[in-house]
Amino acid sequence: MRLRGFDGAALMSPPLASVPDLDRELDALYDLPLEEFTKARNDLAGRLRRAHQSEAAAEVRALKKPTVVAWAANRLARDEPKLTAALLEAGERLRETHQRALAGNAKQDEVTEAAAAERETIRALLTAARRRFGDRATSALLDKLSQTLRAAAIDAAARQLLERGRLTEELQAVGFGPLEAVKPTARQGDEVGRAARERVSALRAEARRLSAEAAEAERELEDAERALQAHREEAQQKRADASRVAAELAEAEDALRDRR
Repeated sequence: MRLRGFDGAALMSPPLASVPDLDRELDALYDLPLEEFTKARNDLAGRLRRAHQSEAAAEVRALKKPTVVAWAANRLARDEPKLTAALLEAGERLRETHQRALAGNAKQDEVTEAAAAERETIRALLTAARRRFGDRATSALLDKLSQTLRAAAIDAAARQLLERGRLTEELQAVGFGPLEAVKPTARQGDEVGRAARERVSALRAEARRLSAEAAEAERELEDAERALQAHREEAQQKRADASRVAAELAEAEDALRDRR
């Protein structure tokens, strides 16, 4: 029996009487609401331990709880299998087209078309996310979800985890990611290869800078939202106090008129 963790590592364990289908148990674990993950993971590890599968139990116990973004991507992969399959197909096509372009075997129009197809599938998944998550689908979440989906579509290990709905971390799509694994052919010459590497490095640095700025902006937004909520609660309390005092004033005035 093969156990595959969040990081894609294969774990082996013999059949268990108490856990007849461990892979199915893991699928059910990842399918739970995020707040139920930790308890369910520990329960599964306990069952393995009681079945004398101490190594598998330790590996299950060490599985990371998905981040909110990773959980959202997993949820989409399960709820929208056709869109997810289309994304993975578009990502593979984009990666392959970039490789051929770098080797001089694909035209710019082909790269543009492949990139457009990938963007369209991501837009469709984000639309599904807005519908699925409602008010929780904030602009920050959707931006990170878009990055994670784009990165997973072109990374061999991540695409397998997304397809199974087992991502644990949000991913960052950096520039022309598919080009990073491509080695220029000899006929391209050193100049072409150096230009491609320099562009990848520049895009990676730019992506890191923008990601850091986005994270800072998100933190500032969260602080502002907390402050706004505090002011709102204070205003509501003062409104309640004003209504109470107004009622007491009316009673006092009525009592004063009665005495007259």
